[in-house]
Amino acid sequence: MKTIFLKYLPPKPVIWLFVVWIMQAVLFLGYITRQYGGSLLGFLMHLALVFSLLVVCLTPFTFTKAQAVSLVVRRGILALVMGSLHSLMLGFYTLDLLGHRSWSGPFTLELLRVYAGQIKVLLDLYGLPFFRTVTVVVTGWFLMVSTYYIVGRSLVISLDSHLLRRKQPHFMWRSMAIGSLALLLCLYALTRPAWVFTEPLHAAAMNSHGFLRQAPQGLFMSKNLNDSKQRSQCPSGSQKINPRLLVLIVVDALRSDLMEVYGAPEENTPFLSGLHRQGKLRRIDNAYSICTTSFCGIIGTLSSKYWHQLNEPPANLADVLKCYGYETRFLLSGDHENFFGIRDVFGKNIDLYRDGSFASSEYVNDDRLVLKWIGEQDWKSERAVFLYAHLMSVHSIGLRDPRFRKWLPDKERDYLKLSRTPRSYRNNYHNGILQADHTIEQIFQILNGQGVLDEALVVITADHGEHLGEGGRFGHGGKPWEQVVRIPVLIYDGQGADYPERALVSQVDIAPTFLHAIGAPIPADWSGIALQVPSSRDSVYVAAYESSGVVADRAGRRYKYLQNRKNGDEELFDLTAPNAESVNLATKLENEAVICLLREMNVAANHSN
Repeated sequence: MKTIFLKYLPPKPVIWLFVVWIMQAVLFLGYITRQYGGSLLGFLMHLALVFSLLVVCLTPFTFTKAQAVSLVVRRGILALVMGSLHSLMLGFYTLDLLGHRSWSGPFTLELLRVYAGQIKVLLDLYGLPFFRTVTVVVTGWFLMVSTYYIVGRSLVISLDSHLLRRKQPHFMWRSMAIGSLALLLCLYALTRPAWVFTEPLHAAAMNSHGFLRQAPQGLFMSKNLNDSKQRSQCPSGSQKINPRLLVLIVVDALRSDLMEVYGAPEENTPFLSGLHRQGKLRRIDNAYSICTTSFCGIIGTLSSKYWHQLNEPPANLADVLKCYGYETRFLLSGDHENFFGIRDVFGKNIDLYRDGSFASSEYVNDDRLVLKWIGEQDWKSERAVFLYAHLMSVHSIGLRDPRFRKWLPDKERDYLKLSRTPRSYRNNYHNGILQADHTIEQIFQILNGQGVLDEALVVITADHGEHLGEGGRFGHGGKPWEQVVRIPVLIYDGQGADYPERALVSQVDIAPTFLHAIGAPIPADWSGIALQVPSSRDSVYVAAYESSGVVADRAGRRYKYLQNRKNGDEELFDLTAPNAESVNLATKLENEAVICLLREMNVAANHSN
């Protein structure tokens, strides 16, 4: 039996080819799963895809007519096909890894389509010379093809000799190809809901709606984005309001503790700091985002809902303001159309929508687009206006104006880690804050020039923060560490309303603040509390893909409790202690009472919807 089994095994060179491909897939997925989470079924599904892909690619070389072609020609074709395919797979793994490192999400073909024509700008942002990088990529492809040409001789010869010893060689290979594809289809049909988001090739091919509908728990599973009844938040009866210009400015990836206006030593917010010193800008301390990525951060801000409440398309601030005759304008840097379909979640109650994807000849993450669009608008509209402006200056892929390169070096690279060096990352971040501050100043100047700023309410905040090397972490996403959930909330209120001190603030408080400013009632299903209203709330919720938790004040201390969504592991940090998040207090018996209390709060929240 053993001899018969060995007789029908592929030749050793083919086996080694499969081993190389499978091992690179194992190493890649193993790292992604360990660092960012995943599933065993997703892991196995990817290996099945890689195996089937190789079988299908090798099958044409087993036909009789193919064997009639000269060895040199077959060897060249095999080298070109397999070398190019292998290069594409390695490139895909690299892009997917960068995606997870940048936003804790997969790389998608939609993003590739958007950025394909902007490679030169992206490379320049990261300090990589375009022609040198292209040369390296082409050289890598050539070396891969050359390697396959060298080993292709033994592959083709061994494949020929192996097939010639079989009575039905073609039937065997065709059976293997058909069998592997049949197995793949069975796995796909029977296990799809369990792995759909964790198998990288499938995740990359999903369109925006597909992503939303198959997203894991807590990342907004959309059922019907166009259901107007589902989005309706208009109160019954007439409600008289005091209309005024409302402006929300969200700076992507901006953390508060590194801003001069929040006490940082770097002079990176001269405009905002000046307003604060003059008493014209209210600084809200202890503000938290609901999560660590843009998708939930933006939607949570607009809809006044925590992560665990994002289980269907929520009515957002634009929907509610529409009920009161507001004109809503979304002028956004960055591509919100293709970044996992955030545009669809915004809904239809937007009178003017533009984002970076609308400017085909410009880089999508250029904040000058937002300034241009704002400057083109008439802000003395007969209807009251709500403006949502999104800025990308601080984000690592935001376009940097050379005028704001104050901290250097800012493009120094660590090629082994596929990222900037720690000091370069930090310098580039401070330059981005300085640029964002200047951009906000220009927005204020445009509004002031049209005579509408004095009566306006402007809230400046962020969707999440950013790691700058703390604990060896860079970018955002991942667990809700302080660096990625502590955000600024800055308020310019032309009517001079009072904003009382509050122990803890969340993104969910921002939308109610706008409604309170015009005298509109707050929807009953919103979680936030308007910042003009005194509140004794002493806890807020934070979350991420892999964990959910609570930040709460108890017995004179501020604690953060996190629980792993999969295995239930718990972490407790005393945020008032030095190096707070480096010491897990969950295992200490003296903290059992606090653990039990925060655990109950977290469990109750995650089972409330």
